[in-house]
Amino acid sequence: MRKLIFLWTLFFLALTPAFSADLDVSGRVKLFSSAFLTENLNGKFFSHESGEFATKRLETRLQFSGFLSKDISYSVRFDSFSSPDALFTRESFPESSFLGAPTRTEPIDVFLYEGYIRVYHFLMPNLDLTVGKQRIQWGTADKMNVVDNLNPVDFANFLTFDPDYFGKRRPQTGLNFEFYLSDWTQFQLVWLLSSQHSPLPTGFTRMVKGSSPNFYFNQVDIDKKKRLIKNTNLGLRFSTVLFKTDVGLSYYHGNYHLPVLYGVSFQPWRKVQFYKYPRKDVWGVDVSGEVFSLGFWGEAAYVRPKEMDGFVSQAHYVRETYLVKKTVFPLFEKDYFKYVLGMDYTLGVGDGLYLNAQYLHGFFDERDYGVKAEQFLKRQNGTFFGEIEDYIVGRAELKILNEKLKIELGGMMEFAEDSTSMVWMPSFQYKVLDYATLQAGAFLVSGGDENTKFGTFKEDKLAYCSFKLDF
Repeated sequence: MRKLIFLWTLFFLALTPAFSADLDVSGRVKLFSSAFLTENLNGKFFSHESGEFATKRLETRLQFSGFLSKDISYSVRFDSFSSPDALFTRESFPESSFLGAPTRTEPIDVFLYEGYIRVYHFLMPNLDLTVGKQRIQWGTADKMNVVDNLNPVDFANFLTFDPDYFGKRRPQTGLNFEFYLSDWTQFQLVWLLSSQHSPLPTGFTRMVKGSSPNFYFNQVDIDKKKRLIKNTNLGLRFSTVLFKTDVGLSYYHGNYHLPVLYGVSFQPWRKVQFYKYPRKDVWGVDVSGEVFSLGFWGEAAYVRPKEMDGFVSQAHYVRETYLVKKTVFPLFEKDYFKYVLGMDYTLGVGDGLYLNAQYLHGFFDERDYGVKAEQFLKRQNGTFFGEIEDYIVGRAELKILNEKLKIELGGMMEFAEDSTSMVWMPSFQYKVLDYATLQAGAFLVSGGDENTKFGTFKEDKLAYCSFKLDF
């Protein structure tokens, strides 16, 4: 991977003299660290002391973009994460790689975040084609989208509580055709060349194995689809402007981006969880506009999951032998809706007081399970990957000192069936220079306890600090 990145870098540096007028180089260097403010030695997701670091890493980003001709543009972006902590255990030293690289004392991950070529007026006027790994955004909501189906949510960084990654989605590889009927009317066809899967946080397999308070699952069995054309994903969207309001209609035929538990097996010798990434069809509508300086938006998604069965298999000891009883039930009994409504407004306080509020029905990981699936697989309301819940998400941002200082209070209220939790996310950002920003904040949860999704982080209060240099 590093050799590939080095070769790509040389390639674009070689292009610089020929395309210097059209080549744009940008990037970021960011140091992020966070620490727990409380002790929680037996948490569901974390085990830590007060003052223990949660995350320490250096993030770098390098992007090349420009035009190869008047009708062909390109963009390539590489990201990397590195840690100041050496990787070793009580039983193994921080050894180098076979060739002598300090991979254990200076761990680093480097990857292609995005890379695509865009051809304008492809085959005919007003038809553009973008090929490669790309972010294709659908919907109008502020991060809490329900129709943004083509790019999976980045759950790999969800538990770092880095605000830059909250609700962020990953670019995917595909072909994106955009036909412009007019300046404000567009038809879009997207073919993604594989199924989409959200990256999950490190240790996720261990977490799901220990998800039951009464026993430990020995194994997870994931149904991985074959690389067939029928298992690729398709998206269609029509967008226009009506009465000064942006309107979009969309259709997505693809898979759930997050794993779905559909079966468990309890045997005396092992306990197994079975997962799939089932197919689904989603019809969506989104609108956005402005009335008297009040911005508004809304999205609604009608989800039709593919019919499939769930099961629970359990062995019973009868007359000196084990008899296996298997209970089968529909995993999804009906279609369901997700939606989000929001508005924002800016007041003339200081250099601007920005207010934003959204009502969300259905978080990224939630689905409407059948009654027996809820009962047997414990997919109830108030858990991750559980039943659909309601949320109020909002924030207030005050800018002062000629917009150099931004003070923000963000929050989210979760309404589970039997309880309510509140997430508080205060922060501030200070522009040290036009290209350098210092940010600090906290992640705090109150209420809810174990009966809500975010209440499980009640004892995992943390503070974070970051320094970003953009060029």
